[in-house]
Amino acid sequence: MTDILMAGGVALPPPASISVDDEIIWSEGTGRTLSGLMVGDVVAEKKKLGIKWGVLQESGIMLIRRQLVAGYFPIKFHDDGIDMTITGYRGTLTKEQIGRLGDGIFWYRSASVSIIQR
Repeated sequence: MTDILMAGGVALPPPASISVDDEIIWSEGTGRTLSGLMVGDVVAEKKKLGIKWGVLQESGIMLIRRQLVAGYFPIKFHDDGIDMTITGYRGTLTKEQIGRLGDGIFWYRSASVSIIQR
């Protein structure tokens, strides 16, 4: 894979970091009994991505916003030795602005978002 991160078939700006959580989903009613024994069954494993970008021009932020739509979308990344695509949805997209500099371009210091597998 030449692009680090793709959403909806479009390459996103290269992130500064991607963290991948392998989450375990347990059955309804999972918990501890009065004796302290854990009960329940694993029903699925899901991915959660924590993506962070460094300094970006406004055009990069707009590309991220267009591709990380409200709702479900495919996202491609590398994990566990393979390139994989999951269907996910995004959490809050957080952006820290710098503003317009001498070049007339609006800049962002950073951006971050979580993608949760459906």
